[in-house]
Amino acid sequence: MAIALCWFMLSADVGAESQTEKYLGEREMCLEIIQIKESLVLDDRCIIFETYTNEFYINFLPVNCPELKISGGFAYKTSYDKLCKQEIIRVLALDNNLGGICMLGEFVRFKQKGKLSDIRKLLKEGLLDSLVKEGAFEEGFPRRNSKQ
Repeated sequence: MAIALCWFMLSADVGAESQTEKYLGEREMCLEIIQIKESLVLDDRCIIFETYTNEFYINFLPVNCPELKISGGFAYKTSYDKLCKQEIIRVLALDNNLGGICMLGEFVRFKQKGKLSDIRKLLKEGLLDSLVKEGAFEEGFPRRNSKQ
């Protein structure tokens, strides 16, 4: 009986979809600048990019970027027509001067459709924390749940 119960519990976990699988798609090293419609700073480590094709990409910076959220904006200069992982961005200081520098991470497609404000709300209401806990923004593949 105990063996059957354990097997049932394990098989139930196998079919469970993680937040990462449900909400995140492909990883991109770069986005073409001409395709970027808007960007929104979520916090000191996360920026949401919206494209003209109505897709959303989350860029979770490798390290915290002090004052990014407070400033609400950033600037970049690139010699390419793309914004890429490891690109340096500069925080816009409150006095409209350039502040600290930070490095971008990978661009991860967000599967959910809607408005930028809807995506922001969903992420702020705990989804971003869940994705981080699952390891969704770690280099390579997200770590697997230890139950599997």
